[in-house]
Amino acid sequence: MRSPLPLTATAALLAFILTSSPSCALTGGPPPAAPATTAPLYSVVKDGNGVWWFQGPDGSRFYSLGVNNIEPEPSIPPRPGSDYYNPVPTEFKGDTDAWASFVRNFLTELGFNTVGAWSSTVLPTNERFVATPILYVVLHDDTRCLAPLQPDFESFVLQNVKDSFAKLPGREGLLGVFLDNEMPWFGKTGFHYIPTYTLLELAFELPTDDARHKAALEFLQSRHGSVESLAAAYGQPVHSWDDVTVKLLRGSTSREAATDREQFTAMLAERFFEVSSRIVRQELPGVLILGPRFPGDAPDTVIRAAGKYCDVISVNDYRFAPEADENTLARFWLLGGRPLMHTDFSFRARANASGNLNTFGVGPVFDTQADRAAAYAALVSDTATVPYVIGSHWFGFADQSPQGRFDGEDGNYGIVDIHNEPYPEMVAAMKATNASVPALHASTRRVMPTELRPRMAASYSPGQHPERPPTLGLIGDWVGPPETWAAPDAKMSWEMTAGELVLKYEAGTQYGAGISLFGPKANAIGHGRSLATDLDGYASILIDVTAPKGLQLNIVVAEAGSGTIWTPRFDTSAGDDGEAFTSIPIFGDGVRTTHRLPIDGLLLQQFHGNQAGARRIDMQAVRNIGVVVSGVPEAGTVVVHRLELVR
Repeated sequence: MRSPLPLTATAALLAFILTSSPSCALTGGPPPAAPATTAPLYSVVKDGNGVWWFQGPDGSRFYSLGVNNIEPEPSIPPRPGSDYYNPVPTEFKGDTDAWASFVRNFLTELGFNTVGAWSSTVLPTNERFVATPILYVVLHDDTRCLAPLQPDFESFVLQNVKDSFAKLPGREGLLGVFLDNEMPWFGKTGFHYIPTYTLLELAFELPTDDARHKAALEFLQSRHGSVESLAAAYGQPVHSWDDVTVKLLRGSTSREAATDREQFTAMLAERFFEVSSRIVRQELPGVLILGPRFPGDAPDTVIRAAGKYCDVISVNDYRFAPEADENTLARFWLLGGRPLMHTDFSFRARANASGNLNTFGVGPVFDTQADRAAAYAALVSDTATVPYVIGSHWFGFADQSPQGRFDGEDGNYGIVDIHNEPYPEMVAAMKATNASVPALHASTRRVMPTELRPRMAASYSPGQHPERPPTLGLIGDWVGPPETWAAPDAKMSWEMTAGELVLKYEAGTQYGAGISLFGPKANAIGHGRSLATDLDGYASILIDVTAPKGLQLNIVVAEAGSGTIWTPRFDTSAGDDGEAFTSIPIFGDGVRTTHRLPIDGLLLQQFHGNQAGARRIDMQAVRNIGVVVSGVPEAGTVVVHRLELVR
């Protein structure tokens, strides 16, 4: 078992974080200086119009157009009896180099100039067809964001970097490297913010003799000094440091607890990016560091740390709408101050030559290949007009197995099918679009946001309905029976008792469980989607509830046309735009408590509903209002005595 990080080291690193003040709006200055080298180097530059580019060794500027996952066969063994892309034994008579030459010629003909992530090293690269491998500097463990707490962290990173470089064929055509892919900086995942399940709680889930657990405890000791101080700050009964457990932390909702979580994440991010970037520059001087491929989101402190040490910030963002995610891109730019690449996106179609059912995977599913091709053209063209985006990388080269790859994904993601036959519509769209990108980028005058937009903020202006009562009850007389849903490790059931809603739940450790309540029959609007009700005219949502102490509750509002974020076209026939919203968290007190939540304080729900809507809460066309539970206690009962809309 590894020894703990000394308290003095933890405290010193924390002090460095607390006294550092990285700007929230950097201007994209140079990264820390790399050691001198005579090898040809790529760089990132800004032209006279404020537009960013990659620049090659010969001084030419370019926009990176790439394809991910270019491999002659699955890198992880496929499921027995499955069909999959494997053309070398048949079409190329066992000659992998012949396949590689075919792929390069095919892709360069389509205007691609970059070999994206997870691609074979046999592909011939040069200054016009460059490579961007992933190093995985802390390997693949779900707890890898805690790796900076290990006492041998630097030697661990150094060995991983050396091992990764040893697999690369050479420097020729190496544009830059990614440090990792979709690291879980939020704690449980890389994309789902759970206020009481962060990296701090993740560390405390480890055995008490684990170096990372010990370092996390020492972090709290350095912050609070004494058990009594921690107990006062967290509002929890803590009699000794042994009482500080993951359950106690997950039940702590004070401002001081939230600050500890934020600073703990900041400490880890600072050390991760400083050490990993320094070692990469030491081992392969002059190679660009392209970031860790964020999964569309990350804590602010992590984005700032990435901007301090990386040359480029990369963002994976599976857009359901074929247009640039302007607000997300602006946020990464304003926080990180580095040019961006959109490093993972794709569209699928039901009609495909591989037999893909698209049962599992991310991204929208269109009807036809023509729809899919049009989405590529629209998204890449629009993204190219963002002045600080310098690359777009499509996933991937070939379709996945129709029986599902190693993890079950069975998507029509390819430019070619599993038989190595190109999709004509995709080929035509990619060739035409890619040819237009340099001019679109060079001539853009697009004005992007210059201030950080409050995360997921929304607007609301209630209509005037003087005929409606001052309160509208939402328990009973529904237009349809309630629906329950839950994370894979959670459960939810309900019953009515004496006019009150009784919820039996198991919250699990992911995103919890919920119940969706439809509006009263008297408020049915009679047009648009079924179950839609008009609940306009009210200012607040009131919930009178008895919930276990510390349990997190959120109120959610889904507009009539809402659906999963992968819905290709949201139904707007009821007069809304298909968005969904959530309240700030409220927490159980163990006794009956009334909370009044202003509707204009709701935030856009990140993982349900139309993410490209107007961010306007359309209460005149509501599908459901729901209650979500998460956190601890992980099992119990919630009684909703009243749930009402209030003027």
